[in-house]
Amino acid sequence: MSWEYLLSEDDFRLYRNNIYLLEAQVIQHFPDYNKAPEILSAIRNVPRHFFVHQSYRYLAYTDHAYPTCSGLTTSAPSVIAEMIYLTGIKRGEKLLEIGTGTGYEAAILSEMGVTVFTIEIDQQVALEANKVLIQLGYKIDKRISNEQKRKENLSEFYKVNKLFSHRGMIELYMGNGCKGLPIKAPFHGIIVAASIYQSKNIEHLIAQLIDEGGRLVVPIGNRQEQIMHIFEKRKHRVHTSILEDISFNFVRLILE
Repeated sequence: MSWEYLLSEDDFRLYRNNIYLLEAQVIQHFPDYNKAPEILSAIRNVPRHFFVHQSYRYLAYTDHAYPTCSGLTTSAPSVIAEMIYLTGIKRGEKLLEIGTGTGYEAAILSEMGVTVFTIEIDQQVALEANKVLIQLGYKIDKRISNEQKRKENLSEFYKVNKLFSHRGMIELYMGNGCKGLPIKAPFHGIIVAASIYQSKNIEHLIAQLIDEGGRLVVPIGNRQEQIMHIFEKRKHRVHTSILEDISFNFVRLILE
């Protein structure tokens, strides 16, 4: 287990002693877990206590949503697992995440070997997510201007990368993701971690999917209750399905 070489003794102990508790709870709440062993394995590989508000670090390995540094919440791991599963994303493919939050979902996707492009509108949240993802070796710190320190940082990143060679790349952007990321399109999957009122608001996102089975997953409904919708693009046609019998409560996507 490579984390023991990267984390402090206390952090590694907290992760090691509790991660299987989280996995067991995700299995209880994620009906398709037996069809998605790669998602469970990725969840098992991420020390979640780095991705919740530090007041909740000792509760991080339970399948619940918890507050972030901005007062918003990070989704329960089973909800994240479901959304990833609905995209059908696989190792080596590209996914756009709209709403980085704490970076936890991006870390899970990276552990799956997915290349992740993620956008966060809240500057404070984006900076905190970037800091954690750099700390855990998921990203290179591009903010360093000093040439010597930049070389040292790159050297350290590549050392960590050898321990976690299965990981996919993460690129984090700060801004409003409502228009997607056309410059990096097309994507095999898009996850919108915020709700919309009606499907016409994301037609331009569907256009950024690959035409051979690309999927967009987004919660649609009123502010208090939404249903998860899946839009699959195939041969220039879009097929829509929903996740039945389960409702969600995501923050609104800001449409500008």
